[in-house]
Amino acid sequence: MNRIADVEGGLLPQPKGPFSDGEALELLMAYRKDPSDVPCPRCGPNTIEVLAFIEPEIDSNGFASVTDPEGEYAAALYCHTCKRAIGILAGAMYGE
Repeated sequence: MNRIADVEGGLLPQPKGPFSDGEALELLMAYRKDPSDVPCPRCGPNTIEVLAFIEPEIDSNGFASVTDPEGEYAAALYCHTCKRAIGILAGAMYGE
């Protein structure tokens, strides 16, 4: 599911602010444990939406390409209650 790729001229949710570093870590750990059940650190369960899976590298213009959730990728997460968003390196490989 890549909601960003399916929106042509439509509106995506607009974030109102960032997650803290501690909250980002909570989101990363929850996503790696179960990508289908990621609770917001402030708002609780059933508020986070994965908007897209994107390449982990951003180009010189500040853009990243949409990809599949395989190998190395980032997940763009958005909370519909507190209206905050984050991109997490969800498929990063370590120790290679």
